Amino acid sequence: MTPPLRISTARLDLVAATAVLARAAADDPARFAEILNARLPPSWPPSVLLDVQELFAAQLEKGAAIPGWWAWYAILREGALVVGSAGFAAPPDEIGTITLGYSIAGGYEGRGLASELVEGLLQWAAATGRVARVYATTFERHFASIRVLEKNGFVWRGISSEDAGASDEDRQGRGALMLYVREMRES
Repeated sequence: MTPPLRISTARLDLVAATAVLARAAADDPARFAEILNARLPPSWPPSVLLDVQELFAAQLEKGAAIPGWWAWYAILREGALVVGSAGFAAPPDEIGTITLGYSIAGGYEGRGLASELVEGLLQWAAATGRVARVYATTFERHFASIRVLEKNGFVWRGISSEDAGASDEDRQGRGALMLYVREMRES
């Protein structure tokens, strides 16, 4: 098995999903934790991952997704605990645009971990030289997520074109789906 791509931040080790790792995340949490040499909190996985873990695994297994440009897992070094996940929807397009998503396991919010996770991934993406712009969406009343984006240099651009597709369950009373953008290169 090829070792996964890793990034270290102040408190986190970020591990890029491989086909083997993503399959374990989707089907065998004990194996997932074993591969990462970490523990899973009772709140793992974050609810936003429940319906996408199978997709991550399938895309990586088919070779349709490239490790690093898909899912990453965040391990809090203190206690070797998997506390979050983030990633990109695909590699950069022809003009260098990517879309970012992130989540933190219940009970670990409010500690700056999401901001650190996003910062680590943005630094990695910038270092590739392939990224000019990063898009992210969050709901207008999901204030913690907005803070994460703003701390990482994202600017609000309005209601996302994907807003109409957001279900009431996704919204959870948090309002419209808002689009944020971070420019990674000087114009």
